[in-house]
This record gives sequence, structure tokens and C-alpha cells, in this order.
Amino acid sequence: MNTRTDMAHEALQRCPEISGVAEENESKGRMRISRIRVRTQAASRKLDKPKGSYITLTLPEDGLSSREVRQEAGRCLAAELSLLMGEVQSVLVVGLGNRHVTPDALGPQTVENLFVTRHVQNHCPELLPRGTRTVSAFAAGVMGVTGLETAEAVAGIASVLKPDLIVAVDALASSESDHVGAMVQLNDTGISPGAGVGNFRMGLSKGSLGIPVIALGIPLVLTAEAILYSGLAQMGAQDLFQKARKALGPGFLSMCVTPKDIDAMVKDGASILAYGLNLALFGENYEALEGLMR
Repeated sequence: MNTRTDMAHEALQRCPEISGVAEENESKGRMRISRIRVRTQAASRKLDKPKGSYITLTLPEDGLSSREVRQEAGRCLAAELSLLMGEVQSVLVVGLGNRHVTPDALGPQTVENLFVTRHVQNHCPELLPRGTRTVSAFAAGVMGVTGLETAEAVAGIASVLKPDLIVAVDALASSESDHVGAMVQLNDTGISPGAGVGNFRMGLSKGSLGIPVIALGIPLVLTAEAILYSGLAQMGAQDLFQKARKALGPGFLSMCVTPKDIDAMVKDGASILAYGLNLALFGENYEALEGLMR
């Protein structure tokens, strides 16, 4: 089955014996952490994932709906982000997606909750604790609304701000229904907006922008094709997949499906990502900035 997924963890599960990939797993509190390193070009082609690091945090059951779990997940995310970011001084955070389409609003809702400091540093630097990073953020919108490729908009803003790092936040596509709203993925390879559901746009990566890019997201959608295969697999009837696929046709199989509580899922997911980003970006200055920004 070749249903595409944004999740490196899922792609690796399909090819468990693949060479050129290193994986380590860890439990931290109630979080399970998978760290995957795609080392070779051959492995990259097999997994359909660029070479680089992919980190997946798996939340406990109903984790998004628990405030305590969201805070724990945010702290865990911050630790992993800090390792990927290194000692950068200026960061541009980009919220990808359409704020008017609920399952696609994760990126915009996340950036709305970030502590942005560039304007304060430019006009009132004495208000900020020493060592505060320069952080800017914007919601890029989608081409159908703006007429711009997201990568074009990001490249234009980055040419003015010249950040050391770009963090792109987006809703992701999964191939497993149990993973929807239950995982957080980050990587250092960038992202192609919409690729998980076959809507490929210009990618955001160091190669395309000339600036390191970390991609961050939560799987919130899956295709009807993935649901079909998963259901047949649970019945031990995978051999019927191609026949069912042909009978149902591409229109049905390309449908994107979300849970009925997607609005709460997006809100809670955005709170995890924003909290994790704020902790990672500002470290020991987080509490001081929280008082200033709120």
C-alpha cells in the first residue's frame, strides 16, 4: 500500500528492515519518543522522506484533552526543539495553512500564541531580559487566498529579516487513524505544504530558502484510502485492497477525513506547540516574557 504519510514513524513501520536508517526509542514520563535518522539517499527514496532527523512524540490516550498532559508534552517538545535549534539568535516562525478551514488552522492558531520579541527589541529593548532571542511570526495563508506560493512569501520576509532559523508549523496527514491528534512530529528537513494529501506546493527547506528549517506539526487528517486499507488489514483482507480501490475510484479515495471534535483537537494541539516553542525559544526567560506578553 503506497498511501502517503507525513509521518516518518509510519513510513519506517512499513519498511522495518530498511538499511540507512537509525532509530532510537525512549519513554519520558507519559510521553513516548521516537528519534529517526535517515542517513542515505537510498533510504530517503524508500521512505519518501529527505535525509535528516525526525522526532515523534506519542501522547497517552486522550492526551490532547488533558491540561496536565498538554503541559508535559510541551515541555518534552521544548527539550527536543532546543537540541535541533542549537544556539541561534533570531527565529522566524511561520504558521502554514488556512485559518478558515478548521483542520488546516493548526499553524495560524499556534503563531497567535507565540511570544514575539522583534518589535520590542527594536523599540523598547530595555523591557526584555538579557539574552532574549529575536522572534518573529506570521501566518502565511494559502495560495487560493493570497495568490502566492507559501515559499515565495516566506522567502520574501526572510530576505528582509534574515533569521538564523525558520520554524514551519503545519497540520500533518497520517495513514493511521489512531495517530490522528495523538502525535507531534518535528524534523530538521523542512516541509512541502499539503504533500501528505497529494497537494504538493513549493517546499520550505534549507535548500530552497538558504536558511535552516525545522518543521513542526500534529497529524490531523487522513485520506479515505488510508482508512480503507487499515480496515481491510484489521480483517486480514489486504488482498482485497486493490479491487476495492478500483471499485471506489480516485474521487472517494482522495477524500480527507478528520475526527468530529477537530475544533477542540486543533485548539489543544496549538496550545502544545505554542507552549513548547515558547519554552524552547526563551528558556529561563520564559516566565518573565509570559508576564510581559500576556
